[in-house]
Order: sequence, then structure tokens, then C-alpha cells
Amino acid sequence: MARPLAALPKAHLHLHFTGAMRHATLVELARERRVHLPDALVSGWPPQLSGTDERGWFRFQRLYDIARSVLREPADVFRLLAETAADERAEGSGWLEIQVDPSGYAARFGGLTPTVELALEAARRAEAATGVGIGVIIAANRTKHPLEARTLARLAAQYAGRGVTGFGLSNDERRGAAADFAHAFRIAGRAGLTLTGWPPGPATCRCATCWMRACRSRSAPTTHCCSVPG
Repeated sequence: MARPLAALPKAHLHLHFTGAMRHATLVELARERRVHLPDALVSGWPPQLSGTDERGWFRFQRLYDIARSVLREPADVFRLLAETAADERAEGSGWLEIQVDPSGYAARFGGLTPTVELALEAARRAEAATGVGIGVIIAANRTKHPLEARTLARLAAQYAGRGVTGFGLSNDERRGAAADFAHAFRIAGRAGLTLTGWPPGPATCRCATCWMRACRSRSAPTTHCCSVPG
């Protein structure tokens, strides 16, 4: 017998933190904080973007950064997670993995560790209120130096089993080869975290398969694959 799509069990994986915000919440917080939103985030919603060229990416990133700027208080983080979990429950999702790059919020929330702890506490409260399981993926910006990714991988590893379920890369996938972040992935993989954020295309498929296989077996990969150093 056919069942409505909303009634089928689902899991929502790799949902970006700011990107999860309700449009109405974005507009309301921007008004309260006196943040000017471009038309693309107000009357032109949803924005029309091109994913085939750098211009489209830069426009997307600019809009995303503006949206992120309205999140200024811990209460905003709690609200975002609560509303996101409620939306997931309404759509029949029983599990959510939300990705956050702590470096994008650290300046306003007291540092990397306080930002992670804030996100985890907000996730715990939202999970308790809705019944939707929530895991947090810590992301590193692939356009920044790989040493920053190592720092975030170590931070993610510290919270493995305490709400953090994965580690990966964010930002423009045409930049920052996965091989450059091998050490960070190795740190996260040894902690048993799911590894995400691989760029698209066949050139990285074997590499990703190697790392994901290692992740599922809860051990760091020892095989040289593609251009990832051992």
C-alpha cells in the first residue's frame, strides 16, 4: 500500500548550520539587529544562483555570510536548532546531522570550544523537545590553511561520542584538494568520526572510498590512494 512521502522514515544528513535557518527567522533577526539584507534574501527569495561558475559561488558565499551575521546571541543558536528540529519532525525525519564551521562563529561566541559546546547544547535541547536525533559535524574551511583543519579535527575528536558525529570540509569544492587535509582527516578518522566534504568528480572517488572504508572500520587508512599521503 502506498504511503505519503511525509510518513516515510527519513534522515537528513549534512545540513549546513546557517542554511538551516527559516527564512522568516532570518528576516526577523536581521530587522532586530539592523542588518541590511539584499533583495535576494528578502523579496527575491529563494535567490537564483548559478552553480557552474565562480561568480555564482561568490554570490552564494556573500549571501550566506550576510545570513550568518544575524546570529549574534546564544539564544539565536538555540532558536535555530529548535526550529530546524521541529521542521525535521514535521517532514518525518528522525535523524539530523547538522554541519557547522566553528571558526565562522568563534569571534562572537567566545572561541572555538565555546562555539562547539553551544551548538551541542542547543542540539541536545532541540533533540529533547522534538524527539529528532541530532548529530553535529565539525567542518573546516577548505580555503584556509590545512593547519586550521587539524585544529578543528582535534576539537571534533574531543567531542566524539558526546554529540559530534563527523568531520569534514566546507566552502568552494573547487579549492583545497582533499589530499591537503589528509592529516586532519586522519585525526578525525582515528576518533571514529564520519568523514565528509569530498569534492565531486571521479578524480577523488577512489580517495574518498579509501577514507570512508577506513572510517566505517573505525581506523585510520593506511593505504596510499590517489594523492593522499600516507
